[in-house]
Amino acid sequence: MIGPISKTVFLASAVCLAGPLNAGAGNVPGPVELVNFVCDGNYFSVKLPKAWPKTEMITAGRQAREYGVDLKGPKNSEGAYARISIIYYGANHRLVKTMDKYIRLNSGPDTSLPLAGEEYGPVRDISVAGRKGKTFEVKTFVFIPPYGVKPKKVPVLEKKVILPGEKGGLYVLIYHVPSDIAQANSQIFEKTLNTFKPGP
Repeated sequence: MIGPISKTVFLASAVCLAGPLNAGAGNVPGPVELVNFVCDGNYFSVKLPKAWPKTEMITAGRQAREYGVDLKGPKNSEGAYARISIIYYGANHRLVKTMDKYIRLNSGPDTSLPLAGEEYGPVRDISVAGRKGKTFEVKTFVFIPPYGVKPKKVPVLEKKVILPGEKGGLYVLIYHVPSDIAQANSQIFEKTLNTFKPGP
């Protein structure tokens, strides 16, 4: 999962959404099938795109008090993928205990390892599933291939939504996507936000 200090970085019935994404072709229009997903520990439920491969690290997540799912969507012509991550950080998480701390760590440049050209948008209010939270966007980069001798610097957009947990902790929803296919896939992340339900 995309960690708390990273800067670059399905169950039940299905429904169909007419959207702008074809999971294998970046910005080619096509219908998207969504499925219900329930997080380990019942910390949240949400509808996610069925065609996007998902990763859950359940055992490691329980040990770290970090629960959630990562999804990998279509890639652009340069090989950079669209991704969605939804994470619940438990109240007793070792590093991230409050929304304020997460926002402080992630809403501005990493002074120890700055990346030239990054742009951070303002932190704004947002309401999701009846909870008041915060959101901000970052224009940053990934390098393709990641460990190549001369990797290409590919612009990406990151949108982060941070919400409080009912019994402490916090939720972080992240949309990470190459800039050239960001608009084509934005409806998927909006549907994720609109169907997100925190656990009890």
